[in-house]
Amino acid sequence: MKFAYYPGCSARSTCAELNEATHLVARRLGLELVQLDSATCTGARELRAIDPAAFYALNIRILALAERERLPLMTVCNTCTLNVLDAHAAFVNDPSLAKAVNECLAPEGLHYSGRTRISHFLWVLYEDIGEARLRGLIVNPLSGMTVAAFYGCHITRPPLRYGFVDSRNNIALERLAKILGCQPIDYSGRTECCGFHTAAHDEKVTIKLTGQHIASAKMGGAKAMVTPCPLCHTVLDGFQREIEKDMSEKLDMPILHLPQLVGLALGLSPEALRIDRHMVPAHALADYAARDPNLIGKP
Repeated sequence: MKFAYYPGCSARSTCAELNEATHLVARRLGLELVQLDSATCTGARELRAIDPAAFYALNIRILALAERERLPLMTVCNTCTLNVLDAHAAFVNDPSLAKAVNECLAPEGLHYSGRTRISHFLWVLYEDIGEARLRGLIVNPLSGMTVAAFYGCHITRPPLRYGFVDSRNNIALERLAKILGCQPIDYSGRTECCGFHTAAHDEKVTIKLTGQHIASAKMGGAKAMVTPCPLCHTVLDGFQREIEKDMSEKLDMPILHLPQLVGLALGLSPEALRIDRHMVPAHALADYAARDPNLIGKP
């Protein structure tokens, strides 16, 4: 299976370990990723509010790059996923917008016809790899790991934007955790906002909001949290020391990117998956790494 791969800007900068882990795990899963290195940022959600024309042009350009490769598009960021889905929907429903954007893309030799299939890595695991094949690839079941899934906003809302049914049920991460051998825990906040888009305006709001989520997961018995979004990871992991100071409570909650959790079960080592790059040390998760040298994945 082959995908045009759009890592987004976070996975190529502040969360570079996500990009590295995604490539390693993809190879284990039999996925060939053609990374769209010339693709720009999608503009988060802020650009759409300021300059809609630029927002649509940036996002449809990404889709046009994938279409030029004649490949479906795979993302690893919730916000990027929603942005390209929104741009695609606007493009196919507004001929005047489609004409204007393609005129902008023409000098670069690009054209979008509206045919690119868009999928997040989480959906690829279910819809393209499939549960049966994934189970067959697991060599290091993560038995005993209690994990709290943190979905974030933009992979679940608005639900009508997504073809993947789990945007309405919100059970995909928990089902996946069980497949990998983990024990998923329930807690309040698992489908709530991380506050990333508020942080630039008022970090205090973000710290208060996310602190509640992490504390709830810890109270529920989680030894780690997993998220399919690098922006959520940035807040859950990168702001955690500020959160602890605000709460006057030690949390020490390791936060994993989704491909890292999958990679551990596929036999890849924490070092190969670059878990050491995280702000919150994840030493305890080494207990769940493959012990048999024959199982430890190499880059």
